[in-house]
Order: sequence, then C-alpha cells, then structure tokens
Amino acid sequence: MAQILAPSPQWQMRMTKNSTNASPMTSNMWSSLFLKQKKATPKTSAKFRVLALQSGNSTINRVEDLLNMDTTPYTDKIIAEYIWIGGSGIDTRSKSRTISKPVEHPSELPKWNYDGSSTGQAPGEDSEVILYPQAIFKDPFRGGNNILVICDTYTPAGEPIPTNKRHKAAEIFSNKKVVDEIPWYGIEQEYTLLQTNVKWPLGWPVGGYPGPQGPYYCGAGADKSFGRDISDAHYKACLYAGINISGTNGEVMPGQWEFQVGPSVGIEAGDHIWCARYLLERITEQAGVVLSLDPKPIEGDWNGAGCHTNYSTKSMREEGGFEVIKKAILNLSLRHKEHISAYGEGNERRLTGKHETASINTFSWGVANRGCSIRVGRETEQKGKGYLEDRRPASNMDPYIVTSLLAETTLLWEPTLEAESLAAQKLKMNV
Repeated sequence: MAQILAPSPQWQMRMTKNSTNASPMTSNMWSSLFLKQKKATPKTSAKFRVLALQSGNSTINRVEDLLNMDTTPYTDKIIAEYIWIGGSGIDTRSKSRTISKPVEHPSELPKWNYDGSSTGQAPGEDSEVILYPQAIFKDPFRGGNNILVICDTYTPAGEPIPTNKRHKAAEIFSNKKVVDEIPWYGIEQEYTLLQTNVKWPLGWPVGGYPGPQGPYYCGAGADKSFGRDISDAHYKACLYAGINISGTNGEVMPGQWEFQVGPSVGIEAGDHIWCARYLLERITEQAGVVLSLDPKPIEGDWNGAGCHTNYSTKSMREEGGFEVIKKAILNLSLRHKEHISAYGEGNERRLTGKHETASINTFSWGVANRGCSIRVGRETEQKGKGYLEDRRPASNMDPYIVTSLLAETTLLWEPTLEAESLAAQKLKMNV
C-alpha cells in the first residue's frame, strides 16, 4: 500500500449501511468469464430438466430467477451466512440460517453450532463446536438485508478451540496500551488463480510456461492479464459488503493478483481480510476457477505470493514518529524467529532472498528496499513519521495472528537493554 490514510468507521464492528438499492451479484454475471454460453438443447421428457422462459434473445433460467429474487417486499426475515475458519487454519466454511428481522450488530445474533468432526476441529464423540458472531457484512450474493457473519469458534464450555486465533488477538487489541496507540493496518493480499482440472495458473499453457516475468505486473491485454473479471467482481463485492478494500492490481507472475484492505483499526483488519477471502472463494467457485493462497505456487524463476502488512501506531504517525518506527524495528528484529514461525506455512519456499524477498533466516530493514524484511517508505523517512511494511507474511498467513503479533512485539513486549543495544549495533541503527 502506498500510503496509510484514515481508518474506516467500521472498526467498532458495525455493519456499513450501504444503499438498499444496490444490486447483488447475480449468477448470470459469471457466464462471460471464461466460457461462451451454449444454447440449451431440448432433452427427452423422461429426464428431469429445468424449464426456461424465453425473454427476447436471452434464456432466463427459473432457478436463476429464484436465486436473484429480492425477498424484502415479502418478508422481514433475512438470511445470515455464518462464516468460520476450518481445521486447516486457512479454509473458510459457512452455513445459512434464517433470522426473524434485519440486524445491525453481531450482539443481536444468536450463537450457533456445527459438526467439528467434519472440519477437523473436534472428535466424533464430542463434535459440537459453538459459533460466536463477531462481525457483520452485507451479502453481495443474496442482496437485500441478508448478511455475512464472521464468527469465531468455541467449545460448549466456552473455551476457544485451537484454530480460534481471533480470541487471543482480541485480548491483545483490548489491552489499554494497544487501544491508546490506535494501531492501523493495511494488508496486501496476493493470490493465484488456477485452472480447475490441471491446477495450473490461469492463462498458462497446460504443462508449459508463458514468457518470463516483466510485462504482467499491472499489465493489460489478452496476453498479459488473466483473470481480471474475477478481480473486478471481487472488488465490487467487497465494496458492496462494506469491506474496507482500498485497491487491486495484477501481480508480477501471470495469473496472480492482489487486493489491499485498510487502513483498518485493530481486530477489524483480520475480520475484513477473512470476509474478503470468503468472497473471493465464492466468486472463483462460480467462475469455475481455483483460488490458491500457496506462498510459492510455481517453483523456479517466478514470484511467490505474500501478504505484506503495513503497520503504524499513533506515535508513529505523529511528529518524531520515525524514531518510534526504528524502535519498533529493533523489537521486531529480536523476535524474528517468533514472527517467521507464525507468518504462514511453506513460507521458506518464498523467502529465499530473491524475487523481492529477504532471506527467511536473516532479519533486515531498509528505506524503499523491497528485498528487506521490513521496508520503510521514502516519504516516511522524509516526513519523519508514517508507517512500516512487514514484507515477511505469506499469502496464507492468518491476519489475526500477524496483526496482533505486530502490536504485541512493538507495544507490549520489552527487550532487555543489552539485547536492544546489540540489535541496534547489528542493524546500524541509532535510536
């Protein structure tokens, strides 16, 4: 992200009140993504078929009509899609329930449960996992007053289950020292689109390779940009939902894209990234494309996929903030191993010191240097205040872990004076 601006008002986890006249994303939007529509051929009456109605030159499927139906004029009831993180720690799961009337805050929603033995989160003999609603977004697929609900997960006794990383993050973000510093995050989520059957990047010849990297980053044209419709559809879905998305772009490796979320305050950053990931999964599902968050989907001379995290505190954004940033970098250097171990599985395949990364084994920082662990922008150096960019997180990182760990290391953790002095010498930093 080029610049940290002002945070959204949604950090109190209230649903953004978008216009009720906005249209949801309908199923017929996906027909032009990759496959040309074929005219329906009549089948024998012995086989079940969905009847179609002719309207001008287009065929409107009755199932599609029902999918796109706005139920608002007919009932006060709404559909709430409860979303949670599955057993792998990176997969999103969801199921739907009817709520008697529209709601504005997660506290108005009931808790729910699911079969944790089917998601790898509980044994079969004691499989019930409880969903606690935590954040609400508008549903761009169903439209109307229907909502998406980000939940975290607990045992029936009220204990967070191991894959519930939001619980600890919320504790860190509720610490007074952290609250007073109003931490802002801008997260750059990279991802790769794969062809369904062969699991090979979109736009690549099956079993082969495109031309070398260079023309694809932010490129335009049928031979440079693969999957723009998905990126644009996701952008609009996020805006409709109330996610604080701030931009998108094509990435260095063909078939790879990025979207940015933020600036977000505290726990909101994780809620927004997880909801944005869920929307992307749903859109690629409808488009018939596979979403990959693998940090190095293609070996060789190709860029990996990261989740660079821009971070600042109130003190960093004020006069004299550059000194606060340098002190934060010292702390980060002393906990490099702890951060790396929490920054995503398979990250060692990406952090090689090549392709705009630093080595996973060595901590480094620099101004305007994309080959460092921590990058400080040129503008931040010139103004003497601003933010830092942690370039280590992988694309499959958990944003609850990364954001809360940054706050913990820079605001709550205190190194010894000796360790701080040695780190300052090693990094050639005067603090």
